[in-house]
Amino acid sequence: MNVKLGEQKRNPLLKREEIQCIFEHPGRATPSRKEMLPDLEKILKTKKDLIIIDKIFSVKGKGESKAHVLVYKKKEDIPKEKLEKMQRRMEKKAKVKKPPEEEKPAGPEKPEEIKKEVPKEESEEKKGETEEEKAKEKEQKVGKAEEKHEGAKGEKAEEEAKEEGERK
Repeated sequence: MNVKLGEQKRNPLLKREEIQCIFEHPGRATPSRKEMLPDLEKILKTKKDLIIIDKIFSVKGKGESKAHVLVYKKKEDIPKEKLEKMQRRMEKKAKVKKPPEEEKPAGPEKPEEIKKEVPKEESEEKKGETEEEKAKEKEQKVGKAEEKHEGAKGEKAEEEAKEEGERK
């Protein structure tokens, strides 16, 4: 991944430097913040802890993304909200990769949820039957549609034959 530094602004009031970066990633998806941090650390010659990737914009039609990066001198200067937001965003990406765990609601079951328990084998057989029944119904519908189509063709041919006979 190739990184180019763009516009740089000093913001002494907020004790940070605001930088526009362009990440080139041809043939790949937009890189995550975790993938961007090591490259920014090398180019900006600062620690990962002092870099906040505020926003990432993908450029349509090109393999590049623009990022708005905030660089602080001290960790104490970073607003708590910005730091928490960055951590949440990086955690979201990690959670997405893991398969979600099934959660059961706590508390007593509702009367609608109480059902007669059926052994797995029986329920699978019933499930298979319904799928087979659905397939048969679909075949029947297709067959009826084809018959109607064929019938319409036949009627059309008869009408054309009558018209030809009348013309002669």
